[in-house]
Amino acid sequence: MADLAPLPGIVEQLKLVAGLRWGLLKNSMRQKNSRWDLIGMIAAAVASGLLVIGLCVAFYIGTYFFLTTGRTSWMALLFWALFFWWQVFPIFVVGFGANFEFTNLLRFPLSLKVFYLLGLGYGFADFAAISSICWIASMLVAATVARISIVPVLLLVCALFILINVTLERLVGSWMEKLLAKRRAREVFFGLFILAMVSMN
Repeated sequence: MADLAPLPGIVEQLKLVAGLRWGLLKNSMRQKNSRWDLIGMIAAAVASGLLVIGLCVAFYIGTYFFLTTGRTSWMALLFWALFFWWQVFPIFVVGFGANFEFTNLLRFPLSLKVFYLLGLGYGFADFAAISSICWIASMLVAATVARISIVPVLLLVCALFILINVTLERLVGSWMEKLLAKRRAREVFFGLFILAMVSMN
């Protein structure tokens, strides 16, 4: 039997996956409905950008207020809000949107390192992750202005916070993809969401 060809390097594998995704995107743009979807995504991105900028100001003011008034422990409220947003928002996106199933990459002969790097990349490319990182950056800027001595500790806390949230979000996302792969599960999820909205009213 002939020896199997060795896998290409990590960079080459990442380039191959990126080229595949780009090719799929170009082919989908040939359809008229996909073009309208792209226009809608651009409009949603502009509106989302304004939301992120507005909340950046809110997180800056909150961090500055807590540090200047000696209420450092209250900053945990900001981190809990970030944690809730980072973990809950992607669940609704998976439940109501047509997302790329990350497990499809298991069909390709990728090394474990490349698969892990792609998982982190997808985790950081998520809207919840990007917006949360922007808000964390605004908190760091506020800490630099208010009390620069706390910045090294806050940097370490933020780095660990980001790593834990990305890993947990990818884990929960993979579970949700597997759970919502069935039509009945999607219907139950949608029904529970409507019931929750009615109950809030």
